[in-house]
Amino acid sequence: MANATATPHYRVHHDPKSSHQQISRLVRELRRSPVLDVGCATGMLAHLVKDANLTLDGVEANSGWADVARPSYRNVWSSYVEAAPLPDGEYGTVVCGDILEHTPDPVSILKRLRQAAQPDATFIVSVPNIAHIAVRLLLLMGKFPKMERGPLDKTHLQFFTKDTAKDMVEAAGLKVVKTLTTGVPLDEVWKKGEGSLMYKFFSRCQHVALAIAPRLFGFQWIMVCKAG
Repeated sequence: MANATATPHYRVHHDPKSSHQQISRLVRELRRSPVLDVGCATGMLAHLVKDANLTLDGVEANSGWADVARPSYRNVWSSYVEAAPLPDGEYGTVVCGDILEHTPDPVSILKRLRQAAQPDATFIVSVPNIAHIAVRLLLLMGKFPKMERGPLDKTHLQFFTKDTAKDMVEAAGLKVVKTLTTGVPLDEVWKKGEGSLMYKFFSRCQHVALAIAPRLFGFQWIMVCKAG
């Protein structure tokens, strides 16, 4: 989880292959309410699905972010998941967007969330891909730096490949029914280039690379899971 004194710094990524767009699209397609947004930050998911007539609750340990998110949710608990007073059997959809890698025991957290979910609930779980080509090249050079964002974020406690991410959710009694991947958020890397022809060209190239070799070029894994 982020430091509670930090200021919000997330912004919506518009690439259709971004985690923001893919997760919000999945939530819209599922139409299973209530939705529990774990690690809701400043409420980005609620804004992206605000016209879908869904009820959302959120959990966010950063109190400043929780305050920003609160108007967009039915409930927002400013705490870690383990301490949140989640009702049993309540949620039709549970979203864990880039949060489990920050926790010391993600399997226990998923088990706790299963208690809060309906028996046939859908879980949407996204985690960074530590096997991304950039990380592999750094390891070849003998480097494993701590960074501000991305797969090598200095606050990460867990590191996942596609297979170890699948192992994690299965250990919590979930079954992966669909796996999607995201690319590098080019609008973060090249903020002034968004909308240009060159930006669109590189974005298209990345989409092709993701289709050909997702384990190598995937920046994050998005897993759609059901109770096993």
